[in-house]
Amino acid sequence: MKRNTMFATVLGGIAALSLVPVMSESANASSLTSSWNYQYDAVGDGSGGKAYDIKGMAMSIQGDKLVVALMGGTKLSGEMYNKTNISWGDMFFNFSGKSFKEAEAAGQLYGVRFAQSNDTKVDLGVYSGVKTTSVTGSNYGYSSLESYYKAGFDKANTQGTALSTKQAAYDYYGKGSIQNSIASGNKVGGVDILAMNDLLGLGLNFTGKTTSDSIFGFSVDKNSLGSGNFLANIFLECGNDAMAFSASAAPEPTTMAGTALGIAAFGALKRRRRQKQTAEKAD
Repeated sequence: MKRNTMFATVLGGIAALSLVPVMSESANASSLTSSWNYQYDAVGDGSGGKAYDIKGMAMSIQGDKLVVALMGGTKLSGEMYNKTNISWGDMFFNFSGKSFKEAEAAGQLYGVRFAQSNDTKVDLGVYSGVKTTSVTGSNYGYSSLESYYKAGFDKANTQGTALSTKQAAYDYYGKGSIQNSIASGNKVGGVDILAMNDLLGLGLNFTGKTTSDSIFGFSVDKNSLGSGNFLANIFLECGNDAMAFSASAAPEPTTMAGTALGIAAFGALKRRRRQKQTAEKAD
């Protein structure tokens, strides 16, 4: 929601997307492996305060899973404001090398709904050929990306190093409506939600984390997504903050030991969950 202007309606015209090859920043993106790839968002650009400030994202490949971790002020279950629960939007993956709007129009955009608490109408899971919509209007948010930046949140690494400037964000998304939710698509896979302790067990270690930060994540079958260089992005439902992440989903060759480590880590995670469930039933 907007700082000091929560109930104001800010009108923003929809601008044509630049035809600049916006994926150039990820052209030499590092390949994801079992080691975590960390990227960080500017601190303090969460309009509405710390509760709406995204701070970091990390990804790794564990066996046949792509694992995503998020760190910020907003809990997975969302934050209440004026009797409205404001949560995370959906995460989008673009392997096409095109802008967000162009990839969507070409049916080349993937989306993952992982937050049960958000306003998205499709089930949790991975979707291909997605069409997007904006839910900022029902979450006391911004009517356009331009209005967010005009509110004074144009910082370095405004959406992380993948889209580090306001102009880079405009080139990729356009200045118009903040498309932060899956409207429709073809479901191609499920999603497993991971708590902070699950991620720590897989070796996650964010820099600059504090006790007030929410850390959680999810895993999906890596084969349910595209391959090669990609740009992933996510907005909060209100559009108060966003982050992009660039990498390659084609892992570099790894040793069998590295692959086995990833599989073993997930096996141990599943065993801990089964033991917990058995203990809860026994009680």
